[in-house]
Amino acid sequence: MSNTNTHRTMSERSPRLLGSFFLLLFALVLNPAGAQTALPAKTAEDIAQSFHLLESTAYEQIDPQQLFDAARAALVEYARKHDVTIAVPAIRDTGDDARALDALDAAVVSAAAAARGDATEYAYAAIIGMASAFDDRYTEFMTPEEYRDFNESLDPGRISGIGVLVEQDPVSQYIRFAYVLPNTPAERAGLTQGDLLIAVEGTSTKGMSIDAVSGLLRGKAGSVVTVEVAASATATPRFVSVTRSEVQPPTVVFKMFPGKIGYIWVLDFGRTTPDEFDVAMERLHEQGVQALVLDLRNDTGGYVDSALDISSHFVGDQSILTIEERDNRDTTIPADDGEWQASLPMTVLVNGFTASASEITAGALQDDGAATLIGTKTFGKGVMQTLTELADGAAIKITTAHYLTPHNRDINLRGLDPDLAVDENRDARLGEPDEDAQLRAAITYLEKKIAVTR
Repeated sequence: MSNTNTHRTMSERSPRLLGSFFLLLFALVLNPAGAQTALPAKTAEDIAQSFHLLESTAYEQIDPQQLFDAARAALVEYARKHDVTIAVPAIRDTGDDARALDALDAAVVSAAAAARGDATEYAYAAIIGMASAFDDRYTEFMTPEEYRDFNESLDPGRISGIGVLVEQDPVSQYIRFAYVLPNTPAERAGLTQGDLLIAVEGTSTKGMSIDAVSGLLRGKAGSVVTVEVAASATATPRFVSVTRSEVQPPTVVFKMFPGKIGYIWVLDFGRTTPDEFDVAMERLHEQGVQALVLDLRNDTGGYVDSALDISSHFVGDQSILTIEERDNRDTTIPADDGEWQASLPMTVLVNGFTASASEITAGALQDDGAATLIGTKTFGKGVMQTLTELADGAAIKITTAHYLTPHNRDINLRGLDPDLAVDENRDARLGEPDEDAQLRAAITYLEKKIAVTR
């Protein structure tokens, strides 16, 4: 934007006398001697940047006065939650964003002083108030701690272990390997999915919790752990020594079912997901995959770029989605010439928790004829958010666009209907065909497709 006020940083603010008597009086009444008289520079920058992003980039246009009114009301409410009643004067938007933001900064400092609270916490409350002015649950402010947790949920930090996911075997009561991550110490040591983990360093896993066993398997990178494993409860156990290393928790899990039907479960669309997906496809192709089940159930989304990357593998040179932004032309996103076979028979498993980025992938594959959707109606989140990290490590996430599927379907609040509706069975164990009715239906469908092809 050309408005210089929009791009003004905190370092450009010059001290000035407050231009109105009510603000001066407010400061004198609410600021006791020794109270903080100015916001930390980074905190003030958080307020200014959040305001400008909300005002200029949000999909739904809003009057700046509504943002200031919402911030003022949030300050009063935040103090009330701390059992303090304060009066915050109105902050008028006269077209001069800089002056109005200075007034908001002063109100934050004064409110915090009156409530004997932390000015940064009150600044955060004001930003949360501005974000809530849109009545959009996806537009939200995150404190530095919440932002770290958000990033961790999409891209878990590396841990020191051997590279396995474990579960309890309901028959033997031992722990078994539900998944062995590619290119990890566990795989290099010859451990395989389905093996029973009989003991760790001589400690039997029978009846132990998953957390307890995971704790035994983890340890300092470079240290060695000895495990006792067996192909089944009646098979002869063998002892394997595994050297621990730093391992990235997976966002993609894959395996091969009988009949050369590959299965890939995308847990969420993190930054590393496309690379993990590529490894999964490479391994399945090496094993002669004839058809594919892509499981997007309970995948609530993540990074749109990751969804576009994965979708591109299967739709050739067709479009993936159309993006609608405020004050801009619609943008159609084409596939990036996927290298995998677009003709591979494919199903996509979906349910009511398939949302956002996973709906982008499911919608593209359905509209472009690359896959058959099986399961239940998806969540229906057809909007996109832009996530911006702020000066002090906090972040603001703003709905900046709506998207349409390749056939121009708006799925927001509607969802995607599956081509083959199959309800989830009671006590389902997702990913296990004998205990997962939706997966079983997908495999049966693909077996018929393979038979016709042959």
